[in-house]
Amino acid sequence: MTTQTLPAASVPATEIEHLETFQKTLPTASTLRHALSKITDDLKSGSDLVVASGEETLTPSQAAKILGISRGHLYKVLDSGALAFDIVGERDRRINHADLVDYQTRLQRARAEQARDLAHRDSIEDELLDHMD
Repeated sequence: MTTQTLPAASVPATEIEHLETFQKTLPTASTLRHALSKITDDLKSGSDLVVASGEETLTPSQAAKILGISRGHLYKVLDSGALAFDIVGERDRRINHADLVDYQTRLQRARAEQARDLAHRDSIEDELLDHMD
């Protein structure tokens, strides 16, 4: 299987509605229901989808596009060791799709933690300023 991009604009609203109706027939705790819900939400918001199996490998250009970063920045991420890759041939790199998803998850968690820390710091500063008045 090759990675495919599904442009949101190419999916008719009626098909999105059918998918949404079907996903609601699945058990609430179903992983498939959650995945289909994410797909319908993304399509309704106009976000394109990238469809790939977990075992599929991506070129740096494909991975950078999925992450929404430049290829040059992706190479910095790869060189830092934050995202695993394999060497193909003499120097071409390939990124396992599952590793890319794991990296995205870790990045989102780190950003959320950083946001919580900043919000906490702001509340402490506000508290200190209140005591200084």
